[in-house]
Amino acid sequence: MRLIIPMAGEGKRLRPHTFTTPKPLFPLLGKPVLQWLIEEVHSALPEAVEALVYIVRDLKDDTRGYLEGLARQWGAEAHFCTQAEPLGTAHAIYQAREYLRGPCVILFADTIFKASIQVPASADGALWVKRVEDPRSYGVVELRPEGTISRLVEKPEVPPSDLAIIGIYFLRQAERLLPAIEYLFQHDVRSKGEYQLTDALQLLCDQGLKLQALPVEEWLDCGSRSLILKAQARLLDLGLAPPSASVGSTVQVIAPVYISPEAQVTDSVIGPYVAVEAGARIHRSVLSYSLCRAGSVVESSVLHEALIGAHAVCKQGVGAVDLGDYSRYG
Repeated sequence: MRLIIPMAGEGKRLRPHTFTTPKPLFPLLGKPVLQWLIEEVHSALPEAVEALVYIVRDLKDDTRGYLEGLARQWGAEAHFCTQAEPLGTAHAIYQAREYLRGPCVILFADTIFKASIQVPASADGALWVKRVEDPRSYGVVELRPEGTISRLVEKPEVPPSDLAIIGIYFLRQAERLLPAIEYLFQHDVRSKGEYQLTDALQLLCDQGLKLQALPVEEWLDCGSRSLILKAQARLLDLGLAPPSASVGSTVQVIAPVYISPEAQVTDSVIGPYVAVEAGARIHRSVLSYSLCRAGSVVESSVLHEALIGAHAVCKQGVGAVDLGDYSRYG
């Protein structure tokens, strides 16, 4: 079993934070989104993972080292493929073509989920879906009566259903994707201006591929600032934070919160739904529904729905302040 992980996107919806941190490595409760995802997949898979194949662009040495270590943690090899141009999800997957053989799971690493990965024996593959109120921002599937997929549409103006694709796919014979993607290239078949994995899978479904749509128990989209804060709140509600630090008598905590044992908080009100990472310092402030990343400083501020980047400084801030890494406010 191989995990194919496209992560060459620019993360525009999460700027300015993705100027310094790749979106899949953005931390939630002290752990990168990608690690949350891989841990869940690994625990749910019926067989061992032999390789993690990362599809990247402009990879820094420290990021490469972290990704290699993440693979070793699961007893797997790390491989790197480069997507030099942002030409779509199908184009990204094609860069890993030498590893697309046998059973593979494709993971788009801006999501956290919880689900069974038990695919029916009669199916050639599966993807995981969640009912959403507004499917127009997602890939969407339409089902046959028996539950297999008849149609896949990328970000449709008029959705054929409310079943959104969450970005997790399984194929028993991943090599079947290659001619379908090559067909898109040869005939310049694009959706929203890009070569989409949904279009390649549609070709395979038209040729008889039995692709099952499976439900998820939990899905946390982490693709934007507001979604990051929403995902953090849900993880706190689920009790998935590591042990929080004890605080002094000058600090009022309104649960649920996560305060790293390496953080310093004084004369403040923290919570609900706040995470304070290692090395952060909070003084004379009131924080709710916010994230203060590693090494950040918040003083004399009243913050709600705020995201303070690593080593950023916020003084006398009010409301939904959004600071990138190493930036200053006030």
